[in-house]
Amino acid sequence: MRDLENKNCSVIGEDLIVQGNIICSSDLMIEGQVEGDISCISLLVGKNGNVTGDITTDDLLVEGFVHGSIQSDNVELKDGCTLEGDISVQTFAMDHGATFTGSVLPVKKKPNDQHLNGSVEAAE
Repeated sequence: MRDLENKNCSVIGEDLIVQGNIICSSDLMIEGQVEGDISCISLLVGKNGNVTGDITTDDLLVEGFVHGSIQSDNVELKDGCTLEGDISVQTFAMDHGATFTGSVLPVKKKPNDQHLNGSVEAAE
């Protein structure tokens, strides 16, 4: 997971509620509430973050709540978080104390894939 705290990234604060899809060409940190699909480079759903919608990103770190389908290269679920939905992922890590309801579909990236524009195929 990229170190979002040391980079410039877009932030949805605790006091914000976003209703609608988000497309971000950089990293995104969510501490508020999002009702809609998200597409970005890296996504951190903070402890106070709440996302209801599908997520497409290279790296996903969940500390809060997510309900939706995930397509990501790397997913990390931290202690105390909840993720409800199916995940298509290359690398998956889950801390003790994280809650996950859904299924995991392992995928591998084709050598010529580009972020958010490439396709993935099921691992054999």
